[in-house]
Amino acid sequence: MKVHNLNLTKLKKRLKSSEVFENYNLKNMTTFRVGGKAKYFLKICTIEDFVKAMLYLQDIHAKIFVLGNGSNIVFSDNGYDGVVIKLCGDFERIQETHDDIQVGAGVMISSVISYACEHGLGGIEKAIGVPASMGGATCMNLGCFGFEMSNIISFVVAYDLTKQKIIYLNNSDCEFGYRKSIFSNKNYIILRIGLKLTPCKKDVIKNTMLETLKKRNTTQPKGFSAGCVFKRVDGIVVSKLLDEMGAKGMSKGNAQVSQKHANFILNLGNAKSTEIFELIEELKQKFFEKYKIKLDCEIEFVGE
Repeated sequence: MKVHNLNLTKLKKRLKSSEVFENYNLKNMTTFRVGGKAKYFLKICTIEDFVKAMLYLQDIHAKIFVLGNGSNIVFSDNGYDGVVIKLCGDFERIQETHDDIQVGAGVMISSVISYACEHGLGGIEKAIGVPASMGGATCMNLGCFGFEMSNIISFVVAYDLTKQKIIYLNNSDCEFGYRKSIFSNKNYIILRIGLKLTPCKKDVIKNTMLETLKKRNTTQPKGFSAGCVFKRVDGIVVSKLLDEMGAKGMSKGNAQVSQKHANFILNLGNAKSTEIFELIEELKQKFFEKYKIKLDCEIEFVGE
């Protein structure tokens, strides 16, 4: 539902430590660097402000989208006629307790890796180079080089949109699967994550980080993208088959399949979300025609 009935003055009065913007440009809020403007954009910095904002927004039936670092998001060229929420401040903190590390949903995964290495804690270092927030990485159960977020998560604190309250979920409650979790259905908003990391020598962690970065730099392109476009298919290497069908270099406007990795699409400078969408649809169609396999997209398109 649209948000034409949102009272900006009333909302601002409820929030003590947060910011509210109108017609906020979303283009630089994603790693793809595409998209229009959000009708409203909230930078929420405390749990108190978050709860107050959610109760108000739900009361007026506003359309809500919670944004992490936007590393697998493509916003519409027409923008988002609703409220985009960015968790900042208190949600960007790392805290170590006696038996785990607790991180806010807004913390970048790179910050957690640096913190863990400095404190001699291993288990997350293979995610180095991934430009994701911890909330986004948890939601999609990010994985790479044999690592998955679900392997190190002990619990998640989230806001239940149906019950309108904060809840605690242990690992099994999260229903983690390949690139999905219970949070994928958008009924919950991740606020904080508990991590179970393993004591490890710093030099061992650093070596793993260096080896992983070397693999990334060797196989993956640099530039404005959202990582792998299509999900894994059991028994096949999607990028290899895309390469064999001539996908590399295919383009729509300023959106182009990488010449280095056929499962990456790059924004060459001024790509539109429609161009990215059309290129993905063409790839899916050609892939099915050649191999009779349907591809699922990892990228989420948001907006109208």
